[in-house]
Amino acid sequence: MFAEVILAKATPRLDKIYHYEIPEELKATAKIGAQVEMPFGRRMTVGYLVGVVAESSVKGIKKIKAVTSTAPFFTEKQVELAKWIADYYCSFLISALRLVMPPGGKRPVLPGESQEEGKSEFALLPPTDEQKIALDTVLAAIEAEKEEKFLLYGVTGSGKTEVYMQAIARVLQMEKSAIVLVPEISLTPQLVKRFKDRFGNHIAVLHSHLTLKQRNIEWERVATGQARIIVGARSALFAPVANLGLIVIDEEYENSYKQDKNPRYHVREVAFYLAKQHSAVVILGSATPSIETYYAAEQGEIKKLTLSKRIDDRKLPPVEVIDMRHEKRFILSQKLRDELKETISRGEQAILFINRRGYFTFVMCRECGFTLQCPACSISLTYHAGESKLRCNRCDYSTEAPSLCPQCNSSAITYFGTGTQRIEKEVADAIPGVRIIRYDRDSVSKRGSHEVLFSAFAEKKADVLIGTQMVAKGLDIANVTLVGVVSADTALRLPDFRAAERTFQLLTQVAGRAGRHHLPGKVIIQTYDPENYAIQTATRHDYDDFYNEEIKRRQELNYPPYSKLISLVFSGKDVNKVKKIAEDAKNFLSKRINSGILGPAPSVISKLRGAWRYQILLKGENLDELRQAVSESLEKLVVPIEIKLAVDVEPLNML
Repeated sequence: MFAEVILAKATPRLDKIYHYEIPEELKATAKIGAQVEMPFGRRMTVGYLVGVVAESSVKGIKKIKAVTSTAPFFTEKQVELAKWIADYYCSFLISALRLVMPPGGKRPVLPGESQEEGKSEFALLPPTDEQKIALDTVLAAIEAEKEEKFLLYGVTGSGKTEVYMQAIARVLQMEKSAIVLVPEISLTPQLVKRFKDRFGNHIAVLHSHLTLKQRNIEWERVATGQARIIVGARSALFAPVANLGLIVIDEEYENSYKQDKNPRYHVREVAFYLAKQHSAVVILGSATPSIETYYAAEQGEIKKLTLSKRIDDRKLPPVEVIDMRHEKRFILSQKLRDELKETISRGEQAILFINRRGYFTFVMCRECGFTLQCPACSISLTYHAGESKLRCNRCDYSTEAPSLCPQCNSSAITYFGTGTQRIEKEVADAIPGVRIIRYDRDSVSKRGSHEVLFSAFAEKKADVLIGTQMVAKGLDIANVTLVGVVSADTALRLPDFRAAERTFQLLTQVAGRAGRHHLPGKVIIQTYDPENYAIQTATRHDYDDFYNEEIKRRQELNYPPYSKLISLVFSGKDVNKVKKIAEDAKNFLSKRINSGILGPAPSVISKLRGAWRYQILLKGENLDELRQAVSESLEKLVVPIEIKLAVDVEPLNML
C-alpha cells in the first residue's frame, strides 16, 4: 500500500504529489489527512497524506518514517475540494489544502458524534406571500437532498434573512448543517444576534477578527457537531461541517467574496462545488446581484426567486439627486445640511456615506502641480487630520504633512477631495452639539470596535453615522430616516469595466438603510454626473433597468458574462526584469491561444509597496482553454525568485 503525499512547504517545482510506501506498523494511522514525516532528498521533511493507492509505478519508493498527528487535518472530500480549487484557480495544491485545515494548521480535531446543545424547536414567523413562494421552492430542494442553486432577488428590507432562517430550521430538523456567509465582518455581530435569538447554541462564528484561540474553539465545535450553523466571512466556507445541507451567501455581489491572495478563489464558485459534493442547496441573496449571477439566472442556470416588496408593504425611500456643480462652498449641499438638521431635531438618526476615508483625498501644489505620492506605491497619499499625517492606504507608509511643496518650495499646498474626517468637521460646524460616530477602517482597526460602534449607534448614543463602504450594507436600525451619499461619483471614475455596476450597487444598498421600519425614510445623493445611468436607475431603486443597460454595454465590449478573464500580474524591484519576464510569458501564451492576449502593460497602479507591476489580461469565451494555456506556459516560464507572479482567474479587481 502506498501513500500519496504533498510537502508541507513546497516551491512551484515541488508542489506535486509524491508516492511513499506505508510500513506495516503505520497502516492503522496513515490515513487521509494525516501529517507524516518522510525522507525527501537528503533530508527529512513533513507532508500531508492526501490519498492511498494499492500500486505505484514509481521506482525506488521510500518509506514514511512516522505519522506525526493524532487526528486527520482534513477529509477525503476536502482533498477533492482543494484539488479542484488548485486546478480551477491555477494555484498551489498545498495553498488550497491550507484553506480546509484547522486555524493555525497545528491542531487537528477528531470529528465526533453530534453533541448539539440548545433549542430543538425553532420559532418560525409567518412568511409573506412572496416569502412563502420562495421558501416552498427552497424547502422542496432541501428535502429532496439534491444540488440546487437559487438567486433570492429581493429589494432591501424585503425579508431575505427570514427566508434564510426558515430554510436553515428545516436543514437542522434533517440533522444537517448550514453555512451562512456575510461580506463584511462588521455585519457579523448583528446577524449573529438574530441567529442566536432563533437557534441558540447551534451557532458557531468564524472570521479573521477572532483570536487564534477563539477560532480553534469554534472550529472544534463545528467538527464535533456541537454547532451546525456556521456564520462568518469568506473563510467560514471551509469549516469542517458534517452533512452539509445549505449554503447561504448574503449580498453575493460583494468583492470581499473574492480572495486577494493565492489561491484567488471566489466564494460563489467554491460554494457551487461544495453543493455538488454534498448534494446541498446554495442561496445567493441580494437586492443588487452581480451582473454575472443575474445573467446566469436569466439563462436558467440558477433559479430566480423574487421578493419585490418590503415587509408590510413599506415604501422604498424617495431619492433626491443634488447636482453638485451648483454647490461651491461646502462638501455637504445646502439641501443635505437642512435635512440633517430637521432629522436630528425630530430625534431621528442619519447616515452619511462616502467612498473614502481620511480627511482629504490628496495633497497638491497649485504652483507646480506636484502631487504628494507614496514613495513605494504609485498612488497619492491621503491626509489624516487626527494625526496630522499623510498616509498611504495601500502600504500604510506615513509622513508629516508638509507646509511647503517638496518640489518647488512654494507655500501653495492645497488639500483636495473629501474624507470621513472632513465631513465630520463640516457636520459638527453646521449643527452645534450633534453627536457623531465615524465608522471607517481607521476607526474600527481594533478587535471588537465594530461591535462597540454599531451598538452605540443602534442605542441612539449618536445622531449621525459617517462611514465608508461598511455602512452601505446590512445595517438595520429603525430610527435611521435619512441617508446622504456625499459623493456618488468616486467609483465611476475608476478604469474598470465594473465601475458603473459597483456605483449602482453601493448607492442602492446605502439607500436601503433608510426607513426600514415604522418611520418613513429619505435619501439624498450628491453627484457631479446626475445623468449617468447608474445614478439615475439607483434613484428609482430599479435594478432591472440598470441591468438591461449594463448588459448591452458588456455585450458590445465582450466583457463578462460574455467572456472569461484571467489576469497575470508580474511584480519586482527591477522594472526591466519585470517587463522582460512578462514579455516572455506573453510569448509562451501566444503559442497556445491565438487571440485575446492584452499586454503586457504597466498595471493601473504601476508601483505598489516598492515593486513595479506589469499585467497581462487574457480574454476569451472558454475558461478551460485559458486556464490550460496559463498552466502550460507557467511550466515553461522561468521566473527568477525576485519576481512575483499573481495569477487571478476571473478577477474582480482590475487595478
